Amino acid sequence: MKKSWVKLVLASSIDGRIAYPEGGKTNLGKSGDNLVLEESLAWSDGILMGGQTLRDHQSICIIKNKTLINKRILEGKEEQPISLVASNQIDFPITWLFFKQPVQRWLIQKPNQTNERILPNGFHERLNFKIKWRDVLDELNHKGLSKIVLLGGAKMISAFLMEDLINELQITITPQLIGGSYCWVSSTLNKLNPMRNQSNNWVLKETKQLGNNELLIRYFKSNYSKI
Repeated sequence: MKKSWVKLVLASSIDGRIAYPEGGKTNLGKSGDNLVLEESLAWSDGILMGGQTLRDHQSICIIKNKTLINKRILEGKEEQPISLVASNQIDFPITWLFFKQPVQRWLIQKPNQTNERILPNGFHERLNFKIKWRDVLDELNHKGLSKIVLLGGAKMISAFLMEDLINELQITITPQLIGGSYCWVSSTLNKLNPMRNQSNNWVLKETKQLGNNELLIRYFKSNYSKI
């Protein structure tokens, strides 16, 4: 069985923000970022995001590039990777665009007596969150989802960093200074992360100008081999 590989994909301002100070839906990347995002989606088996990210956008990123879709089909894959939403609250109106998009929708949540019996409208499958995200990745891997694109938000990203589960960082730096508190890593990570004093944890694999003054940077975790 393949090992799980988690790729964090995001667009960030120069000062490390992923949303405007007022919060809510924010799309920082331009056309070049959209292309490398879709390339990552095409590589993946599943796209993972938190419930608040879904509430902000009411949809999920999908592959629109026909060449990438055809490549997936030739590889025996579905046109779109599975959409994985992690949320204990299930207040997602069925009228959202998310529930009209051509994707399989899986819900990840902590089990209780109520939600173990009822699968919310619009979702095709549920996974129980156990003790750690590592356990969730193992279960996804057993179901054939070994390549995961992590889209956020900051709490989920930080949880994955705490468990040392992110293998690759793909960050598009956009030419904006935004300010505010919406960084892509939670401020609690610096206080709690046992790896904070280690150096050379990440190896730079690629830098690429995307046009519109955007810069792509990709890092791999130094103790992993690419799958």
